[in-house]
Amino acid sequence: MDRGSKFLAFARPVQSEEEATRFLQSIRKEHPKARHFCTAMRLFPDASLERSNDDGEPSGSAGKPILGQLISHHLTNSFIVVVRYFGGTKLGVPGLIEAYRTSASNAIMNGTMIKRKIYATVRIDLAYEQLPLFINHCRRTGVRIFDERYNETPSIILGFTKSAVVDELKKTLQQYSQMDFDIPEDYARYMKITLEFLKEDIIV
Repeated sequence: MDRGSKFLAFARPVQSEEEATRFLQSIRKEHPKARHFCTAMRLFPDASLERSNDDGEPSGSAGKPILGQLISHHLTNSFIVVVRYFGGTKLGVPGLIEAYRTSASNAIMNGTMIKRKIYATVRIDLAYEQLPLFINHCRRTGVRIFDERYNETPSIILGFTKSAVVDELKKTLQQYSQMDFDIPEDYARYMKITLEFLKEDIIV
């Protein structure tokens, strides 16, 4: 409660803008007499999509402070709605910023954060005769296998820690080949395989 205005904040994980929209609609139905439903969202492993909405409050006084809390807590695939019941007294932009920021922070701190690992993905094309041994090596050493594709030239999609993808890939190829090269591409030439660093990251 701030000078008669009541603020209610709701945070939840989401995987898409559509899911966030459905959640917002459900909150609107639960609070039909509220004046404002201000929101912020971050999506994708690299948080490349960010959205905020002031919903009628002065520009920058609601959505951005909420978004700022998602950023400062290093959250992605997350959506926050702060509902305001207007109490009759205007808070001014500084007061609104503080109220929305505090409400969003409380929603995050009172919730359960789900920690997930971000994997960068690498596709490896290799001969059929190499495939079973290499897959067994990956499973034995704990390398994440996301997909196996049995086309004319088979391929597998491997996942490595996003911040260390090159080092982890190099280690995997080094252990398998029992050779010592400087870069993954050198292992690929020696092993006669093809490497492709994919743009798609996967959160698990």
